[in-house]
This record gives sequence, structure tokens and C-alpha cells, in this order.
Amino acid sequence: MELHTYGQCTTLGHDMLIVPHEFTERRLACDSRYRSIIGQLDAMIALVREKPGVDLTRALDRLQEVMMEHIGSENSYMELVGFPQTTRHRLHHQFLCGNTAELARRYGKGLEVLPGELADIRLLWLEHIHVHDRAFEAYLAA
Repeated sequence: MELHTYGQCTTLGHDMLIVPHEFTERRLACDSRYRSIIGQLDAMIALVREKPGVDLTRALDRLQEVMMEHIGSENSYMELVGFPQTTRHRLHHQFLCGNTAELARRYGKGLEVLPGELADIRLLWLEHIHVHDRAFEAYLAA
């Protein structure tokens, strides 16, 4: 796997998962659900760039399924272990889902999905991983 260092973060190969340096070794085996979410977004971005107007119905449905599965599991686990920032974390999950659902809704109405819109959702996920999930990891490690 190819590693690239940028500032205080490291990216993992083509997946471009951003990992703070202090977690690089531990996070080399990143959660497959995150890789799936980021990977699906990367694939859709590439597809829309290569073939504007391509049918994204199945890809958007699958992305939402994977997101809901991941979020449901994580929300349950945070509740189970008594994570003190559960409410804040869950609200950010709702924000991510809302943005993705809005994009899918607009697409369903015949509006074009632009690569930049998908890249924005990807960036929101990377921020979520870096900020919210990192805090949850720290809590579990303590």
C-alpha cells in the first residue's frame, strides 16, 4: 500500500483516506466500511467525470445503503459504551445522510450530479472520520 504524507496527515494509496500521523500504523487496516463509502464516492466521481449524464441510480442507492448500515452500527456501539459525545456524533451522521439524500433526491428529479457535489460529500466523510471518529477512537482507547 502506498503512503503519502501531507502536513499532519497521511493518505493511504488511491483510497485517499486521510489519517493523522499518530494513528497511521494503527489505521493502516482502516475500517472496510469507510473504505467502501470513500471508494464508492471515488468511483462515482470518476464515472461522472468520464461519462457526464451516466445513470447513477444504483450507485447512489448502494452508497446510501452502505452509509446507513455503517451509521446504524456505529450509533448502536456508541450508545452501548456510553460515549459522552454520542449526540454530537449522531447529529453529524444525520448531516451526512441528509446531504447524500438531498443529492439523490435531486438526481431522481432529473437534475445532473456534478463531480464537485460528490467530492463535497467525500470531503464531509473525510472530515467526519478525522474529527468525530477520531474522538470516538480516543475514547475507546482510554
